[in-house]
Amino acid sequence: MEFQGDFIKRMVQGSLSVFLFFSCTNVSFSQDKKNTLEENPLYPFLTIGILTYLSTSDFDSYAEKDIDWSRFLGTWKEIKRIDTSFQKGLKQVTAEYSLLEDGSIRVTNQGTTETGETNLLVGKALLPNPKVGKLKVSFFYPFFFGDYLILKIDRTGYQTALIGGPDPNFLWLFSRTDSLPIEVETSYIQYAKSIGYFTDRLLSFR
Repeated sequence: MEFQGDFIKRMVQGSLSVFLFFSCTNVSFSQDKKNTLEENPLYPFLTIGILTYLSTSDFDSYAEKDIDWSRFLGTWKEIKRIDTSFQKGLKQVTAEYSLLEDGSIRVTNQGTTETGETNLLVGKALLPNPKVGKLKVSFFYPFFFGDYLILKIDRTGYQTALIGGPDPNFLWLFSRTDSLPIEVETSYIQYAKSIGYFTDRLLSFR
């Protein structure tokens, strides 16, 4: 319980840090200083960062509640996904989540390209609300955030999970092992379909 409490505290601090960062770029200035700020080449990207961090979607209401984030950490193996532009054709994909000193979570995605090369992508995740299974993940921190929603998870062992994005074209089936029990896979897919995800587009790249 002590570890869990400390973990949540650090996650809250990590999430607050992004607001402090953005707040420093949006405080009240005189008109001249405001114009100078808006002329900064990073200003549009910071604006996008704020908007994407604060964004919501119709799928938010389906995110699991009261996730034990300390048990969610570690390596997950992607069993199936809806292929995306940033994962196009990647095989044997893994996602590793590890706690950083500032309270945020390091996200390390790794996969194999069609030519056999290793593709590595490292980002940072924040928790807007630790009681809700929603991660704000950025691979271009702090200029853009994407939503990762824990739609279903194995509460007993934290061995399997259904992860969704903010629209029906983003969906992943995760496991701690190289396979997913067929009954679990079927259950996850049926549930995702029932709430509006395009499950007919799911593919396996293992």
